[in-house]
Amino acid sequence: MELKREFFYEEVRDGFYIPSIMKRAWGAGLTILSEVDRICRKYEIPYYAGYGTLLGAVRSSSFIPWDDDIDLMMLRSDYNRFLSVAEKELPEELALDSLETNPDFWGMNPCVRSAVLCFHPKLFSKYREFPYHAFVDIFPLDELAEDPEEERQRENKVHLLFQMMKKVEGREGEPEKWEEELKQIEKLFSVQLDRRRSILTQLSGVMDRVYQEFNGRGGNTLTFMPLYMMRKDRYPRAVFEKREWVPFCNLSLPIPSGYDRLLQCTYGDYHKKVKAGGEHDYPYFKEKEQELAKMLGRERFFSYAFKKEDLERPKVQSFRDLSFLTADYLLEKSKSLAEQIQRGNASPALSELPLLQETAISLGTAIEQKKGKEKESVSILERYCEALYETYLTLQEGLSGGASGELVAEQLATEQVAVEQIAADQLIKAGNCLKNLKEALERDCKRQVVFLPHSAKHFASLRPLIDALREREDTEVKLMPIPYFDRMGDGSLSEMHYEGENFPKEYPITDYRSYNFAAELPDCIVTNSPYDGFNPVWSVDPFFYSEKLKQYTNKLVYIPWFVTDEIDPENPEDGKAFYNMRYYVTVPGVFHADYTIVQSEGMREAYLEKISRFLEGEEDLEENAGNADRIQRKEALLNRKDVLEQMEKKIIGVGSCLLGEKEGRGTKEVVSCFLKLFSQ
Repeated sequence: MELKREFFYEEVRDGFYIPSIMKRAWGAGLTILSEVDRICRKYEIPYYAGYGTLLGAVRSSSFIPWDDDIDLMMLRSDYNRFLSVAEKELPEELALDSLETNPDFWGMNPCVRSAVLCFHPKLFSKYREFPYHAFVDIFPLDELAEDPEEERQRENKVHLLFQMMKKVEGREGEPEKWEEELKQIEKLFSVQLDRRRSILTQLSGVMDRVYQEFNGRGGNTLTFMPLYMMRKDRYPRAVFEKREWVPFCNLSLPIPSGYDRLLQCTYGDYHKKVKAGGEHDYPYFKEKEQELAKMLGRERFFSYAFKKEDLERPKVQSFRDLSFLTADYLLEKSKSLAEQIQRGNASPALSELPLLQETAISLGTAIEQKKGKEKESVSILERYCEALYETYLTLQEGLSGGASGELVAEQLATEQVAVEQIAADQLIKAGNCLKNLKEALERDCKRQVVFLPHSAKHFASLRPLIDALREREDTEVKLMPIPYFDRMGDGSLSEMHYEGENFPKEYPITDYRSYNFAAELPDCIVTNSPYDGFNPVWSVDPFFYSEKLKQYTNKLVYIPWFVTDEIDPENPEDGKAFYNMRYYVTVPGVFHADYTIVQSEGMREAYLEKISRFLEGEEDLEENAGNADRIQRKEALLNRKDVLEQMEKKIIGVGSCLLGEKEGRGTKEVVSCFLKLFSQ
């Protein structure tokens, strides 16, 4: 089964951010699904997409954004047939995990899962380089009793077993505490429980027997019993009489012909998209993710670890900054030398004027090299240099006295015209040449903003801002698409991609290979990729990681390529969305950036809350670190309050260009905010 590389890239769908690692989980699940499908086709075993998978198949031919696994339904008789052939037909790395196959199983439903967590190259590649267990859930459907009283009695049995299982869970080694209750259950269900084995597993087996109690009666209503007990889900048998095949990702997936009725029974108005729901155990690999993070320590598997150095930033002076500083120096130095000459201290000027002229020439030459010839600022500097030269000649002749210096000096003294005054006037004239230099530099040395998108499809998040800046006479905009690489599961980079030719043709493209960041030192760099080396599926060229870019500018600005629905950290319904913020908020680009412009003030607060909880988690992790690592991390996190205060200044919630003018937090607000930051 082939999946395009783009399948694994993070995306925002229905206002929900889907991280790359979830895409790998989906890919691994689809691989398992293809094996299940192969077996079911071979033995003509009907199965159906169910629950979230069915909903996604009907809505979009893909997963619903906030789902993390694959759900299948089988009639109990069909499941038993699948059970009978699964062991011999499944590849050795997969297993059917169920009551019938696993003596320690006590889950709600069986599943086909990867049997081992293995980094064997072949298996790693087959399962889409997903580093954790993957699985496909199977939900066997049983009959409900036609007689309500019979069904009520069964519910009572299930409830009794469930309460007993709750008591036993986590306390398997103390069967004597429930001996009397266990004897009652043995009598009621005609079973003999082995006290030397897992009581919990045995009770699960008894529960499963109760679930099947009315099978074979030809009942018209089916259910997955655990969900029936929780929320009374039930489905007419007629729903499953026929199957339809629909596209799902890169597969063809069977769905019940009566899917509309089934989805209505499960979700009500299933056409209405609702929030993702609470976090609960989302994602299913969360615990394994955390275990791997702790096991790998500071070199965690695509898991960013905050360092205090990430908030430090070197002072960078752009060419424009240096030009204005040089202009100020020339003006102040000319004034100072003129005052010295007027006070009769002209000798030092003879040695300093050539140096001043050298500085002006160097600035003019640099402007010509960087900005081109025939610039107004260069002409001003040339006139200034000429005036300096005249001043130098006057001083040199006056102080040397020429051939008859004494006579000249005497004559000058008589006429009360001092050489110093003439030179001072000339130097003041030279300084006057510089009065318009700064205005000319504003025109000739425009502020330079470099935009570094990697993907043409994300250009929309930057385009309105670029358009606004291109209209300004004082700003030079460089659109510089940068290469990115696919990343293998082991962290290595593979195929390179460059999309410069895919951007709109009306925008001039600057070739990243010909631009010298160290020489240009742009006034501002704008990125829309915050991950650096911590995205498991792709990476921009490491040269363009945020920690490196801030060496070349005083303003590194991160603008996300996406918007999501608003996220309230305190709302349980936003639990999954808030959890996924870890994949795009607690990443290097947000900490290294001088400013991050997000879609709203509410999302700014969500960012800060996520960062706060992230730092708390880092502190917890520090407790389990080695000595050297612990000292370094403790030092970094000692002043968590200070870190948060810095991040409060760095994250700005004004809007997104993707929102247009929506609710006053769209393009206009982003442009206004950016210009304010840019001019500081």
